[in-house]
Amino acid sequence: MTGMSSDSKQQYDVAIIGAGYEGGLLGAILAYKGVKVLMVDNSIHPRFALGESTVRHTFRLMKIIGERFGVPEIKDKFSSASGLHTSVAASCGEKRNFGFIYHREGQHQNPTEATQLVIPPFREGYEAHLFRQDIDSFLTYTAVRYGATVKYRTSVNNVEIDGSGVRLGTAAGEEFRARYVVDASGSFGVLSRALNLRDNPPRLKLNTRCLFTHMIDVKEYDDLVLPNGVPRYPERWYNGTCHHIFDGGWLWVIPFNNRKGSTNQLVSVGLSYDNIRFPRPKDMTPEQEWASFLSKYPSINEQFKDAKPVRDWISSDRLQTSSKQSVGDRWCLTAAAHGSGFIDALFSRGLASSTEVLNALASRLLKAVKDDDFSREKFEYLERVEEANMRINDRLTSTSYACFRSFETWNAWYRIWALGVGLGDLRLTSAYRKYKKSHDESVLPDAEEPMGLFFSQHAGYGELFESCAQQVDAMIAGSASTQQTADEIFRRMRECKFAPPSLKLGDPNAKFINQGTIPAIFQTLKWLMTSAPPEIKEMSMGIMADINPMSPHSRWRTKPALT
Repeated sequence: MTGMSSDSKQQYDVAIIGAGYEGGLLGAILAYKGVKVLMVDNSIHPRFALGESTVRHTFRLMKIIGERFGVPEIKDKFSSASGLHTSVAASCGEKRNFGFIYHREGQHQNPTEATQLVIPPFREGYEAHLFRQDIDSFLTYTAVRYGATVKYRTSVNNVEIDGSGVRLGTAAGEEFRARYVVDASGSFGVLSRALNLRDNPPRLKLNTRCLFTHMIDVKEYDDLVLPNGVPRYPERWYNGTCHHIFDGGWLWVIPFNNRKGSTNQLVSVGLSYDNIRFPRPKDMTPEQEWASFLSKYPSINEQFKDAKPVRDWISSDRLQTSSKQSVGDRWCLTAAAHGSGFIDALFSRGLASSTEVLNALASRLLKAVKDDDFSREKFEYLERVEEANMRINDRLTSTSYACFRSFETWNAWYRIWALGVGLGDLRLTSAYRKYKKSHDESVLPDAEEPMGLFFSQHAGYGELFESCAQQVDAMIAGSASTQQTADEIFRRMRECKFAPPSLKLGDPNAKFINQGTIPAIFQTLKWLMTSAPPEIKEMSMGIMADINPMSPHSRWRTKPALT
């Protein structure tokens, strides 16, 4: 790089490109630990960002990060939804369930065609809908509080890396030096572009696109008066992340105004399509495409007939990206920049994938700064976990889009996802409890083979997942019908020995999963004591205090489930 005076050069331990969720969280951890951090961003806060819905893995990992690195703002405020609402941002919503409502073009919704995964309110309470402009700025300002330097409206247009360090050149002619650089710029991928790392096309099966905005005056689906009625399940649809699914795509509804005390009237709305079957129209604006969609699905139209966007619609081309590699000597791509952090928003896994990678990255960076060893092999684990996340989430989500063909196949497949969520959460909870007691890092997820956010190391679950996905492949190829595919998945679920019978995963008529009731807890406890596999029993018995009905921390919903 030429034309830079030595006076303009500034030296840092770690330079982070991007000051969003990933950059802010990593910057806060490193700065708190005394690392000299530079954060460079081409925009400013507050700003719009996607990735608004958390899952259990998100806050479980935040608990681990809080305990592991000790950052007070993370440990005391950001490791639970309730803490976030009271201490971080009153603008965030609540998530009590994952809801999926099936629709058929030209018809009002059939209330029997819906599935719901209820989120038990143990310990830290429910999950959250994150109003990202407030969340990202909170994390970035936390990093600044502990000494990080932030350069807003600064575009990096040149990156040079050699054995002596990293040099970042900006469009304004500044130069910054660091010992290591992290690309947390998301799908824009500053570093991946500079180093020519981007795959073209992405090495992913999934090919989807999206149009999205924020709205006001979105009606609560539960309160609509529809010709066939509305599905009545344990939780109100508006109390969680609602997915309106249909053959070829799905629509998200993420309310920020669905809890007492929220200061935010906005609702995040996004429409995702299979990009092969429904390519982006060249003769429509996003507003026209949205209106066309509503005209085809009358029940969804009722929810949105009075809704108004408060920002311009954004319409994407293909969402998926991937990179040839994600770590090298003195550099790393975070989950979103690599492509593993945002496969598709369907199961809200982006933030959890990012948090898992950042937990592993922060510990390795702290050691690298201390030892002055930033070689690729010290960070190789990150590439493996990102690859695992990308591979599994691609398989999960592309198979889900195929299962949108019929409610029967969706009703079956969603149980495979739900079981993986539960097993992964069980493993994370067990790891956190062990670490909190011993502070032995060998019990943490990143001390093992990549977890990939699913309990895929469990041989039984890995075999179940792949065998059922292959059954869907047969349906796609035309060698099995949708009903045959659903029947086969349910058969395999009934034979599963490592899922609690109380979940009723093999029963097509049990369309919601709710472990947050006293009967379900006692049935599961009986199963654990009598017939659960040893590895499930070992992880479960250590965390029964979290779901003890006599515990003052437990919140119970004793009302009978609505059907």
